[in-house]
Amino acid sequence: MVASTRHWLDKVYLVYFLIYIPVLFCVDLVPLYPQSLWVPANSPLHVLYDLRVYYITTYNDQFFAPPPAAIPSFFPLFAFLELTFHLPVSLWAVGQLLGRDGRGLSGRAELLLLVYGVETALTTATCMYEAYLWDPAIVSAQQKVVLLGGLYGGYLAVAVLLTADMYARLLKRVDAVDGRKKVQ
Repeated sequence: MVASTRHWLDKVYLVYFLIYIPVLFCVDLVPLYPQSLWVPANSPLHVLYDLRVYYITTYNDQFFAPPPAAIPSFFPLFAFLELTFHLPVSLWAVGQLLGRDGRGLSGRAELLLLVYGVETALTTATCMYEAYLWDPAIVSAQQKVVLLGGLYGGYLAVAVLLTADMYARLLKRVDAVDGRKKVQ
């Protein structure tokens, strides 16, 4: 891959992670916070409650809807992965993408981001498939287009791009090592 393309993609990943981290704290991980911090009108993080209500009202995302919405059994596991894997990797990736002074990512960084990309693509595709199956009486076709094509679709696209790019970078490294072995 050409260095200028790689640099451009690294900027895309940096923007992605810089947007994703606040989304994690303000939307995805909110249910894990004590309700006393964000639900009551006088709570210090009540703005997160208002944001959540706006999100649910606007997009009708059943993953975030209050009961009686049937949350699929896999969704709490995915939330746990966001807290224990996505958040630390995202914070770390920002540091890596900012601190390399144009030298590109290390092989270790590429390997971790490959794992992140594969995991993110699989979990996002799972959520998209589940959302596609939601009852049209609850989530309209138009709402599904926005959720699947815009919100979840963009997230999936970045995860697939990241996966393919990190795979290509790592393959280039492996091929270089194999080429040196053949010469010896």
